[in-house]
Amino acid sequence: MIGRIRRQDVESLQLAVHDELDASMLDAIAACARRVALRLRAIRSLSRAAASRQRLATRLAPHADNFEQVTTILDELEQDGLLDDAAAADQIAQEVLRRGPIGTYKLTAMLRSRGFAGDLSRSVAAKYLDDRDELADAMEAAQKAARGLDRLPPETARRRLIGRLARKGFSASVVRETVERTLSRD
Repeated sequence: MIGRIRRQDVESLQLAVHDELDASMLDAIAACARRVALRLRAIRSLSRAAASRQRLATRLAPHADNFEQVTTILDELEQDGLLDDAAAADQIAQEVLRRGPIGTYKLTAMLRSRGFAGDLSRSVAAKYLDDRDELADAMEAAQKAARGLDRLPPETARRRLIGRLARKGFSASVVRETVERTLSRD
């Protein structure tokens, strides 16, 4: 078996050039190599997309010897500054909001579904959406959604517009007002 181990593993195992390796030492070296491979897998995963600690743990678990190994790797990544739930949640929120307006409920639910804690999800949603005008965001989303609804009967158009806005996470009162304003223009 060929693998990589870290310098600190070499030191902790007290390996030296020309040492004879018995079976237990080979097993220890193999365990270190698997641990390094797991760490590299975690880093590659984080380089592709921001992730919560929980989601990264789920991704790594099938490749680890045990869950304690996963926890140790995640702790090391946090200490090295490579894993930060708050920064990852911020990054994801910015990406989501670049695609178009959404409501607080949707952003919070989206962050929760990606493994972020409820308090963190709510605070990130508040950070990005509290200063915005929810009604203006809902109106923007409604105007985009209403383009294809003009051919439908009014009640069907109303029902579909309500559904689209609700799925985008806008509050019921904002959805109601937005639908009235949007459909009264037509």
